[in-house]
Amino acid sequence: MRKILTFVGVVALVAAIVLGVAGHDRRQQFCVRIGLCDDSSLMGAMLISVQRQQKLTVLAARLVAPVTSSRDTTLGPITVATTRQTAILPARVDYVLDLSAMQEGDLSWDEASQTLRVKRPAVKVAEPVIDWARAEVYEDGNFATALTTVSDNLRRDNAQKAPGLFMAQARAPELLRQADDAADAALETLFRMPLVASGYADAKVVVTT
Repeated sequence: MRKILTFVGVVALVAAIVLGVAGHDRRQQFCVRIGLCDDSSLMGAMLISVQRQQKLTVLAARLVAPVTSSRDTTLGPITVATTRQTAILPARVDYVLDLSAMQEGDLSWDEASQTLRVKRPAVKVAEPVIDWARAEVYEDGNFATALTTVSDNLRRDNAQKAPGLFMAQARAPELLRQADDAADAALETLFRMPLVASGYADAKVVVTT
């Protein structure tokens, strides 16, 4: 539903741009009809439309990371056991465009060349969503796991480490390049479709950062 709302909002925004060459009265009627504004300010309508957008997920990466923690069990100054726990964790990391961050200066329509230039916000890496239900956990077997809370402590240790490991993976240059390419392609498609539907069959959309 969130993606659908985002698409509808973007279509409304681009329609407002197209109507920018159609005259004051038509802009006003369109703007009021879709509920974006109460006055004739096209720039104001565009800005409000942008601010109403939801976040758009342009890429979702499925990642796997091993995370290991260890703890000593002591008896006074003596270490009587060392317990290690390794968890193999799957996670999803989304790459997101915050379209609400776009400003009216980020859009430029050139009627002569039928080119819409869109300066997009930077792609952001969302917090990983770790699927703990599918985790594979391996632990040293020793008396400490039965007599102490070391297993629970190790699970907490791994849970604290895991998000950072996934974020490091998610920021790998190749994944960031894929996310940027996906963001450019998504915005080009979303903006060009309404232009073509409005009679600009040769319209081009140029997306930059």
